[in-house]
Amino acid sequence: MHSISVTGAVCIAAPASGSGKTMLTCGLIRALRDRGLKVQPYKAGPDYIDPLFHDATDLSDGLHKCENLDTFLADHDTVRSIFEECSEGADISVIEGVMGLYDGVGGTEERGSTYDLAACLGVPVILVVDAKGASRSLLAVIRGFLGYDSEKLIKGVILNRCSEGVYGKLAPLIGDETGIRALGYLSVMKDIKIESRYLGLTLPDEMVDINSQIGLLAERLSESVDIDGILEISRGA
Repeated sequence: MHSISVTGAVCIAAPASGSGKTMLTCGLIRALRDRGLKVQPYKAGPDYIDPLFHDATDLSDGLHKCENLDTFLADHDTVRSIFEECSEGADISVIEGVMGLYDGVGGTEERGSTYDLAACLGVPVILVVDAKGASRSLLAVIRGFLGYDSEKLIKGVILNRCSEGVYGKLAPLIGDETGIRALGYLSVMKDIKIESRYLGLTLPDEMVDINSQIGLLAERLSESVDIDGILEISRGA
């Protein structure tokens, strides 16, 4: 176990729901805690299921349980106040976004979106892009999202459901053609699965040995994702 002193924050976002935000966020929180860091998790919006998964990663660092942050239900000053209070004592705060990065009120406004929250807090964004069934076309997706990034918050990208071979070819192109960092990939993991249903994800206590699954996810993530790079980006918050 490593002991590193870090103060920062990062927002995990995606182009759309179902891209793997929750799985990656849980793996990242556990991987950071396994390094001896105190991690304060957050969820964008009023969602109550995803925070249960964040809390299942291990609460032994003595910080708050996952807190909700919502720029629609609360004004920016209130959101900042909640964030500052709950993040006190944390080495790093990890925010999981909601839906697509720019999806806000009514599906047409930026207000209330993950991006609105990240801009409110001045937190860098890492984009999780589902790579299944695509390769170079992913560059167009990333560049499209960068085009809407008026605050220049998107600092890196992680490819989900991507093979090592495809990632090896795309990583240098991502850096050269988009100007942001390729931070790694997660391959398809058939032995780790968070099921969905009509009201959202299956609850953690309905899953078999959720702690072991998250632990395995953290191990895989540590092998193929640049954790040090994420920590470096988080210090720019």
